[in-house]
Amino acid sequence: YVLPELQSGFSFHLSLTRNDTIYIIGGHSIEMNTRPPNFYKIKIDLPIGSPAVNCYVLSEGISVSSAIVTQVKENEFVIIGGYHYDNQKRMICNTINLEDNKIEIVEKEAPEWTPDIKHAKIWFGSDMGNGVILLG
Repeated sequence: YVLPELQSGFSFHLSLTRNDTIYIIGGHSIEMNTRPPNFYKIKIDLPIGSPAVNCYVLSEGISVSSAIVTQVKENEFVIIGGYHYDNQKRMICNTINLEDNKIEIVEKEAPEWTPDIKHAKIWFGSDMGNGVILLG
């Protein structure tokens, strides 16, 4: 499927799913070397025959790339880490609450970062499931 809303390339975005909807947040714009506050909602309907795919641009996005997202409740996700810019790590966290017709992204109290995490040039990690992440 070609989605006109997603024609400018970006990488290192976050994605999460709930029911028949995919949400894409943030990312690194390859063309402009920026991290715009992208937020897309891709709804997939599966009627008999061909699927219907619709993409909506939402305005509540945040500027983030290379972060980790984990699901903590059925409708709640947490974004941890990532980058604002190439050389500026994101030391804050956000909670994303997804209701049927309401999406809320709020800043969440960050964990007490260890000196290794605070001063490292890069970091990486993974969602371990059930609201647990691994950072290195």
